[in-house]
Amino acid sequence: MFLLGPPTGADPAMPGCIGGIAPDPRHGVITRPGTVDTTLKAVPGGVYDLSVWSGSTKPGPATATGLRFLDETGVQTGRTYTRRPTRRNTKRYNNYGMIAPPKAATVRFFATTNTEIHWDCVFLRVSAYDLRLEAARNTLKITVTNTGSEPLTNLKLTATGCADTPPFDLKDQVVRTCTGTPPATAKVSGALYWNGALPDRSVSLGRGGGHQPQHAGRR
Repeated sequence: MFLLGPPTGADPAMPGCIGGIAPDPRHGVITRPGTVDTTLKAVPGGVYDLSVWSGSTKPGPATATGLRFLDETGVQTGRTYTRRPTRRNTKRYNNYGMIAPPKAATVRFFATTNTEIHWDCVFLRVSAYDLRLEAARNTLKITVTNTGSEPLTNLKLTATGCADTPPFDLKDQVVRTCTGTPPATAKVSGALYWNGALPDRSVSLGRGGGHQPQHAGRR
């Protein structure tokens, strides 16, 4: 995976930060020891990018905003991503390129302190896609679905029985049909999101039409 840094105009900017998948309220303050968090459904394997404007009148190691992933039982899976404000005035802190672990069921934004913390404009986004291959009679159906919050570009599809097509963009869903029968394979490569490249994905059907596990290819 390549993290290229934000292109011009791609980052949210205050005031009036809207968009992303972070729920309201996007701002808050804690004035005594405590923690506030908000939980959303996670996309396993998705690339998460978080921007938060935060500050603290009494910054310290226990004062932070961040993100963590939880499995279906509510137990944390993977590492905790944090940013610790270091000054009274609000400043933007970014966590880019966080990959949801395979067992992630939810993703949780949190703010915590043992003194004081204030934050604004929580801006969370996820970039991801899914690939499916199905067979019906002499036709193969390939479905590429955007499972994140951000549009993707430059996707290249190669599949059994399909002619090569130009790279395409993916906002919601793209469906291709090809002539053929199992065994068959399909692969998507070259997908770009706002801050870099996503891993390739491939899927196959056995001779009986059964799915083989989809996997992300190395880049």
